[in-house]
Amino acid sequence: MATRLGCVIVLLGFVASGCLEGRGDGNERPAAQSLPANADATTLQDFQRRVDQYVKVRNELKKQSAPLKETKDAGKIQASQDELADKIRAARKDAKPGDIFTPEIKTLFRRLMYPETKGQEGAATKEAIKEDAPTGVPIKVNAKYPDAAPLPTVPPNLLAALPKLPEDLEYRFINRDLILLDVHANVIVDFMQNAIR
Repeated sequence: MATRLGCVIVLLGFVASGCLEGRGDGNERPAAQSLPANADATTLQDFQRRVDQYVKVRNELKKQSAPLKETKDAGKIQASQDELADKIRAARKDAKPGDIFTPEIKTLFRRLMYPETKGQEGAATKEAIKEDAPTGVPIKVNAKYPDAAPLPTVPPNLLAALPKLPEDLEYRFINRDLILLDVHANVIVDFMQNAIR
């Protein structure tokens, strides 16, 4: 009896291992076939690729401009900034909302930020955004961020939840909307409305 039970267990082991390796009736998926890529990782890679494309264009345009020597002259700094902004707008004349913040990226960003904006601690984060919110900022792609408008700080917990950006690009909140700002050119690269619930 014990020997017969042992044979059945061994036989079941062979059958199970054959099925796991795709040697059953021919309809099983081979074990070596890779699983689908993590959807969040793919979305984050897509965001990074889109940001990198923008930075590449901006850096090329920056090279075409006369280099600004170190100066404290606000007029020269402003002229250099405006020149780069005009070139960016010309190069991105067909840019539209969602070129960087695609629907998938927006969904992921909202999900990443949600834990930081719920409950009592989340209420404090929302209040900090509200208190810091500038007024009169046009929420449009390629729009100039007004010189007179304060740059709102992003609460550290939200900044930590979002993907890191390259130098000269920053996240900023205008009330519940999230903008991607090129701080060197002072241009809104893209935005997502109602980023915070």
